[in-house]
Amino acid sequence: MQKQIIILAAGKGSRMKSDLPKVMHKVGGKSMLERVVDNAHAITDDLILVYSDHIKEYLPLFEKKCQFALQEEQLGTAHAVWVARDLIKDNISTAVIYGDNPLITPGIIAGLFEYLETSGAAVATLVFEHEEPNAYGRIILDEKGNFKKIVEFKFASPEERKIKLCNSGIMAFAPGILNKYLPQCLDEKISAQGKELFLTEIIEICSSCGEKVSYYTSKNHQLVIGVNTQEELAAANELMGG
Repeated sequence: MQKQIIILAAGKGSRMKSDLPKVMHKVGGKSMLERVVDNAHAITDDLILVYSDHIKEYLPLFEKKCQFALQEEQLGTAHAVWVARDLIKDNISTAVIYGDNPLITPGIIAGLFEYLETSGAAVATLVFEHEEPNAYGRIILDEKGNFKKIVEFKFASPEERKIKLCNSGIMAFAPGILNKYLPQCLDEKISAQGKELFLTEIIEICSSCGEKVSYYTSKNHQLVIGVNTQEELAAANELMGG
């Protein structure tokens, strides 16, 4: 099965409180983004790196492995994928991962693609369980246990915040699905969340259009969560033994 991976690395990472772009901070002696690109490249050589001007000087590090798409304004994850639309192939499966996921492994990425294919889903989301889920998005199931939608933490109700099944942000899409439904994520009337356009909305959009949506649970939540702060960076380095 041919595969394509979009790596989102355009966010400014203000919570890192550093002049160095967030994705260029090192984990185990190598920048987070280099780790993600290398692990994604182990799965496919069809990589798209979505960047913004603040990491432009580092692009030569990735030009042998990636195509590039510039996100001039940081308007959210759905918009970040949208700027890469001309490079997205409709005839193969596509995953979206993040430049601040330095501990993601080729095995996890491959497992998500395999699950997408064997489940027959249009979209498969990588999720994890966490006893202290904090600010992660929550996976919402209906009364029959079917995947219904993802709710971002800041929009979650007190009851939804008790849910321990969390969204990693990483998704895989069957051929043609991303380009077909992504435009609806950019409709502010649907998003109703100001200028930040969330890729997570594609789950509810696909489901409401009759597409099968599913989720794939990682056995180790530490490997799939993003690094956003100096504390999380230190924890990632500790896990790497670095």
